[in-house]
Amino acid sequence: MRILNTIVGAVVALFIILFAVSNMDAVQITVWPLPYEVEMRLYGVILLAVLAGFIAGGIGTWMVGHRKRRELKRLRRQVRDLEQSLAQHLNK
Repeated sequence: MRILNTIVGAVVALFIILFAVSNMDAVQITVWPLPYEVEMRLYGVILLAVLAGFIAGGIGTWMVGHRKRRELKRLRRQVRDLEQSLAQHLNK
């Protein structure tokens, strides 16, 4: 499994490098309400957008899973309490 992860990581890194080399044009970035302009390479803009989407997706997934994590914590606590109660009854 470790070799597979290394191979997949190397292929992804190769694609990112090829993408960056193929998209070296400079573009100007402006955000509408702000008066600032930033000049960046096209590959940087796209990779930053992908990174922002990845982070937003991770945060969204984490927020959706909050209810499940809370329920799992409650169930684990209940199982622990029941195991302790059973152990006390068996030791009597």
